[in-house]
Amino acid sequence: MRWAYMVIGLVIMTPQICAAQTTAAKRANLLDVANGAVVLSVSSMYSDEWSGLNLINGTTKTGWCSAGNAPFPHTLLIELPQTFAVASIAVNNVNTQDSNYPGISSKDVSIFGSTISSTAGFTQLASMIVGIGIRKEIKLAQTTNVQWLKFVVNSNWGNAEYTEIMELEAYGRPAGPPPKVDVSGIYQTNYGPLSIVQEGDSVAGCYDHDNGTLAGIINGRVMQFEWREDKGRQTGAGIMVISMKSDALSGIWFKHGRLRGEWSGKRGGPAPRCTPAHSGSIGSKLANTGKVTLYGIYFDADSARLKSESDKTLNAILIELKARPTLKLQVAGHTDAANTEAYNLKLSQQRAEAVVAWLTAHGAPAENLVATGYGESQPVADNATSAGRSLNRRVELIVQ
Repeated sequence: MRWAYMVIGLVIMTPQICAAQTTAAKRANLLDVANGAVVLSVSSMYSDEWSGLNLINGTTKTGWCSAGNAPFPHTLLIELPQTFAVASIAVNNVNTQDSNYPGISSKDVSIFGSTISSTAGFTQLASMIVGIGIRKEIKLAQTTNVQWLKFVVNSNWGNAEYTEIMELEAYGRPAGPPPKVDVSGIYQTNYGPLSIVQEGDSVAGCYDHDNGTLAGIINGRVMQFEWREDKGRQTGAGIMVISMKSDALSGIWFKHGRLRGEWSGKRGGPAPRCTPAHSGSIGSKLANTGKVTLYGIYFDADSARLKSESDKTLNAILIELKARPTLKLQVAGHTDAANTEAYNLKLSQQRAEAVVAWLTAHGAPAENLVATGYGESQPVADNATSAGRSLNRRVELIVQ
């Protein structure tokens, strides 16, 4: 019987492969859930642990595997966050299980693109032969506008039962403005009915399991949030993307800094028994658990300079501080692990200080605020994934 979970073995990379991976890491992968990509369909999959979502979660620790004995071709359909002028595409077989299932890596892959719809207007963009256990990137003959990408796996390297791919990638630039979507509604998810309300870029939700709630922000089609269960005794982070038609959510969730699985669903169906309280209530969360995670504070890359998009969240904090003059808060800055520990610690301290400086400049009492940087030491998500890194870059408020 095939493993339900993947055990990663030692992979020895050639200098060429290492260079390719490093180059890719410096660019924004359009086929990444953290950047707004959605897997619309896969022709088959082995299990939930090997679902299509693993193709866009930003790590080769997990991947997609076909169902046993599913016939070729295997088709993988992905929706980009908006129309992009795509210049190159990559298929990544790094960490496929060829040592235990010889020939399981994908081999002959054809790529098609469309700007018409997810079901029509596809033209072939490229084809490639991908080696066993390696990443293959090709530059398109010409940059092409694409909203949907279809990957057709025509063969593998000889395994009679299964085919695997660990990650898909595409690179390019936006072609036009991003679409506007509204995530508000009821969704039937793999964890039961979920109700979400959106006001501006703030989102809140609830679900019945352990009186679950979520609160966060939506940027374009990407929703970042903190989830809470059992009156805040259990907490974690998550990221979901709303589809172009606003009819589906696709995402992943984390607990204790570890990727725990997929959290996705379709719009419609019966509502949960709960009613979501809107995420603007910073005070209620502080009163409940003494702590709140904020995903609405933005900084320039590798900088403590606050972006103007942060003003709404900063003003919400300011309102709470002015309403409760005795409230004392620690403003905690956190980063991902993309740099050295010393660099991240310094950056997180500077970002926490920037938030305190903004609040005091707008009337908050300086004696009630303290800035503390924790760097990468307290992750809420897996730094191995781009989605996890985006969730780890955050600001928290802690009652003193």
